[in-house]
Amino acid sequence: MKRIVTLMLAAMLVLGSVAGASAADIKAKGQWDFSFEFLDNPDFQGQDNNGAKEDTFGAKQRLRTQIDIIASENLRGVVYFEMGDTVWGNKDGALGADGKSVEVKRSYIDWAVPNTDLMVRMGIQGLALPGAVAGSPVLDDDVAALTMTYKFNDMFAATAFWARPYDTSTSGETSGKNLQDELDLFGVVLPVTLDGAKITPWAMYGALGKDVDGSSSDYNGASWKQAAYGLRPINAPAAQTFGNDSNAWWVGSSFELSMFAPLSFKLDAMYGSVDGDEIGNIEMDRSGWLVIGAIDYKMDMVTPGIFAWYASGDDDDATNGSERMPYVSPDFGPTSFGMDKPGAPIATDSLVSVSGTGMWGVGLQLADISFVENLKHTIRVVYMTGTNNEDMVKNASLTSPVQSGNGLYMTEKDHAWEVNFDHFYKIYDNLDLMVEMGYIKADLDEDTWNNKEFDDAWKLGFNLKYSF
Repeated sequence: MKRIVTLMLAAMLVLGSVAGASAADIKAKGQWDFSFEFLDNPDFQGQDNNGAKEDTFGAKQRLRTQIDIIASENLRGVVYFEMGDTVWGNKDGALGADGKSVEVKRSYIDWAVPNTDLMVRMGIQGLALPGAVAGSPVLDDDVAALTMTYKFNDMFAATAFWARPYDTSTSGETSGKNLQDELDLFGVVLPVTLDGAKITPWAMYGALGKDVDGSSSDYNGASWKQAAYGLRPINAPAAQTFGNDSNAWWVGSSFELSMFAPLSFKLDAMYGSVDGDEIGNIEMDRSGWLVIGAIDYKMDMVTPGIFAWYASGDDDDATNGSERMPYVSPDFGPTSFGMDKPGAPIATDSLVSVSGTGMWGVGLQLADISFVENLKHTIRVVYMTGTNNEDMVKNASLTSPVQSGNGLYMTEKDHAWEVNFDHFYKIYDNLDLMVEMGYIKADLDEDTWNNKEFDDAWKLGFNLKYSF
């Protein structure tokens, strides 16, 4: 009997050691975001226009949770869930709750190629092109991708990626069709880190199949609508297809200079082009450029700064394509109301632009104003105007400057002023309060836009974020 017990104990120890060898560490982190917002006239069209929103108040929340499953320093898996945005009183936020609002935002694995410094990330992940000043005007979103990163030394590294934002070939494969309905993106990022400076050149190529059709239910509708708007001319047919296999490409570079601290300088410059077929009498071509720079001077209680950008705009010919820089899914914003400032809380933004293309602007700001511990303020004033020829409105039969989900189409006669007064207070180490106050004066030319009148927009938002 003792011999049997001894053998059982030995077997349990062996099994325990095997289980221990294959065990993984589980770590979780995330944020709860709550937003309470007063919003007036986000479409700039006032009370006299159908569908206008006036004096609205809304409350919503969102939970994002990232779970890391770590096998070793060379292998881990990550799943990132998002619950929300849940609007209080609506659907899953209404009485009784119990809505189906859980989404898989990211799901990928990180692993190192054995005996090398090559790191591989594969799966649905966050993918962003460089943007030193205000995020990327071209691509910054979650997407299914394969990314490889190699660090040569402390000064130089390289990242290459293949991403597939769109593909509906499952229906084609089952029916025996050979559909060319994929959008593939291939890119490389080459950061060079020097003493007091960083230079990051990058390039991306896009292959767009002729059968890509935004009407497919397999696409994320809102995502495709933004991408279609960003890749095509403003007057492209509503079919949302290029009619033939098309090529797109972008090149650019980011610059960051800190050697003269407390003075810092940042710059992003880029060019992009889409070469499409002709549909009807419209060339499905689009190409243009954008440059944005910022100078900041960090002081003990405030950081004053100035920033400006310029992007090419459409000429007056509605048949020769577009002269605006194309984009896929940007996250660009030097402001916190008219644009989407990276890192901002849940709040209404991007009323003027999601990418900064087809316009130019200049802004002054006093950031990180602090007289009390854990309390900071930012004051920002920005002037913006379009670079698109005003005759394009008539020649392309545009009826409104408001482009749903993409901001405004602004001509050289359209202008806007934006004022931000934002506040950040750290209540606890893991609990932050953000208050955003924004105002936009939209001076859009009535003669250009068929004698329409446009009103100003403003918001007051209270945002609470618990990070764990």
